[in-house]
Amino acid sequence: MAVEFPNVTADVIEASEFPELCQSYGVTGVPKIIINDKVEFVGAVPEQHFVAAIKQALEPDSGDDKGGSES
Repeated sequence: MAVEFPNVTADVIEASEFPELCQSYGVTGVPKIIINDKVEFVGAVPEQHFVAAIKQALEPDSGDDKGGSES
């Protein structure tokens, strides 16, 4: 997605090289997707799920901390 849209950025982190970072984000599997530090999920998901997660991450804060669905 980041390749197609200039307003989207993505970072890829090698879990074995940054264990402290993985621990701080609670990485238990890969890929782990975190969108705007609000929504997160683990593993390959259907495109519909990914788009729904992006939409959820763009909603105004409701006071939830990382209120996404982790699969």
